[in-house]
Amino acid sequence: MFVCNCNGIRCGEVQEAIQAGARTPQAVHRRRGCKAQCGRCLPEIADRIREARAAAAGAEPAVLKSA
Repeated sequence: MFVCNCNGIRCGEVQEAIQAGARTPQAVHRRRGCKAQCGRCLPEIADRIREARAAAAGAEPAVLKSA
């Protein structure tokens, strides 16, 4: 599934960027070598970053998104 249609970024690529240290949606795009275009993906990427932080802290995130 694509998270960013404009740049063709898939869910797994977002997760890889987060695991590699991306802490903002903009950082995810930079790691993929692009910039956000329309911005529709930014909330989804931010949610995935929050979920990863919560998981790393041992807390259960309020809402889980399927990958």
